Amino acid sequence: MDLKGKKLLILGATTVEIEIINEAKKLGVYTIVTDNHTDWSLAPAKYVADEAYDLSWSDMDALERLCKERNVDGCLAGYSERRVECLTELCKRMGFYCYTEGADLGTIFSKDKFREACINAGIPATAAYDILDENIRFPVIVKPVDNAGSRGVSVCKDREELKKAYETACKTSISGRAIIEEFLDGDDPRYEPVFFYTIHNDTATLSNSLDRIMVDFGFGEGIIKQAVGNVYPSRYLESFIEKQDAQYRELFRSLGMKNGYALMQGKMKNGNFVTVDLGYRLEGSLSFHYSDFINGMNVIQMMIRHTLTGTMGDDSIINEKDDPRFDKTGVTLTLLATKGTIASISGLDEIKNEKCVIYVCPKMKVGTVCKLPADYSQVFARIYLCSDSKQELRDTIDKIYSTVKVLDEDGNNMLIGRYDADELK
Repeated sequence: MDLKGKKLLILGATTVEIEIINEAKKLGVYTIVTDNHTDWSLAPAKYVADEAYDLSWSDMDALERLCKERNVDGCLAGYSERRVECLTELCKRMGFYCYTEGADLGTIFSKDKFREACINAGIPATAAYDILDENIRFPVIVKPVDNAGSRGVSVCKDREELKKAYETACKTSISGRAIIEEFLDGDDPRYEPVFFYTIHNDTATLSNSLDRIMVDFGFGEGIIKQAVGNVYPSRYLESFIEKQDAQYRELFRSLGMKNGYALMQGKMKNGNFVTVDLGYRLEGSLSFHYSDFINGMNVIQMMIRHTLTGTMGDDSIINEKDDPRFDKTGVTLTLLATKGTIASISGLDEIKNEKCVIYVCPKMKVGTVCKLPADYSQVFARIYLCSDSKQELRDTIDKIYSTVKVLDEDGNNMLIGRYDADELK
């Protein structure tokens, strides 16, 4: 079905929503974005969309009026569970197609309930504790049950830290609840695998995988490890396919997930993948660039198509092309910024011309203030590389680290962490 001229409302206007806008425009779709920021520098997608409004994406009445006034054909949201909940409600009001229809969002978006669903399905899970338990084995990790992006997450080594972290997590939680789990370092603490599924017409196909390369910056203060890069595909892919792929596909079916995109972030324990977080939404690290570049599988375009037509695409084509066994290696370098105010940026334009750089996604600009030593929210940029030559990747990675500079007001380098490209040998 030709989508040219169809009107798509996008909930949210951050840098990652620009990705939805760009993919929609490739399909000829007219884009409208909305959020409550009147300062558009805080909502850069408003500069890129065909139309933009300073309306909160949680104001259902205002959004319903906007959809009717502007003859909107469908609505899409990504990158946060709260936005997806608002999307679901708005689509019900408007009679729009929605990929979450029939899905048990109460379980999917609640870490404690999803953990129980995994256990019931025979899928390994971490040990969990109540705040009043006397037999808690430290260290533990404390998380809001219904938030994402590492917000409100802390690692605790004793009860004093646990008490503070639990209060913080509850305040960060939409429902005011937190979960306490064993802190799982994994079989190899350096690598945290993530597996991605495209779900189409009741069928889930494993489409992508990666290993997050984790670094402990040693700042303490309960700050968790951060990823300095992602490597595709995961070193654990074949083991996962053999042992657990069928289990997860059945789990998705039992949770009513008929369409959309699912990602599981976790760790390996005794050779098995243990899910730490499930995302039933588009993914902020934009891993779709690799499945698109290698296999021609663009999940954002598929989600847009479902939003406007009710189908993710031709099932037979998806089943044929959606192959996680990539014939190339992908590396996303995550450039993290530490405390300070960005005074100058250089090198990004130069590295865009490197042969194996397929995409550059800057997320900060001159004047951006970073308040923490290290945090998931302080990603300066992500640089996407892909090649069938690991030597080419290693050389390019070294050039990126020597070329891209981010300096504070005193001329100090604000970029922290480095992926050791020698691991690609």
